[in-house]
Amino acid sequence: MNCKICNTSVTAIEDERNKWEFFHCKKCEFIFKNPNNYVSSDKELAQYNNHNNTKESRGYVAMFEKFMSATFEPHAQSIKNVLEFGSGPGPVLCELLKDKGFEVDIYDKYFSPTKVYEGKKYDLITSTEVLEHIEHPKETFAFFAKHLDENGLLAIMTQFHTNDAEDFKKWWYKNDPTHICFFRPKSFKVLAKMSGFEVVRDDGVKSILLKRVD
Repeated sequence: MNCKICNTSVTAIEDERNKWEFFHCKKCEFIFKNPNNYVSSDKELAQYNNHNNTKESRGYVAMFEKFMSATFEPHAQSIKNVLEFGSGPGPVLCELLKDKGFEVDIYDKYFSPTKVYEGKKYDLITSTEVLEHIEHPKETFAFFAKHLDENGLLAIMTQFHTNDAEDFKKWWYKNDPTHICFFRPKSFKVLAKMSGFEVVRDDGVKSILLKRVD
């Protein structure tokens, strides 16, 4: 088994609690689940339907406010239109973006499956708590590059692991059965170089901002 990002050989991590296997790339620090341990699409959708946050959920809104201020808000003057990629059953971030005056399209595999992005480019793509569910990160980054204008921004939120296998075994974030990919800032730097992006900033914990440069 080789890394899905950099094609380097990987080492196995056995998750005794859940009886799952993961693979760890020491070069780009990416961790991904063995496909044999994926849940079905029906179970995946059922898990997502358990998410019932709304704009009235103060903690949920505060999380997005912090994400926005930490990533793209300093560049807001250059942003007109946004694609919210992986909006989920309750597109709270979409509502917050519209409140700030942005034009927003939403796409979600299950909840907003119309491919509204076709033939369009955006100043900003947001993807919050999504990439941990995506099987093929390189292909997803190629999609982002295709649908961003030059110098367009990509703002991502996903929990970063510590790059330690023993820590990973104890980590709460990997216990969600729909979470299959886990990143470090270095993982995104490698993806960025492959896909025509550069990293603008990351918080070392769960958010990163990238810019399309070619």
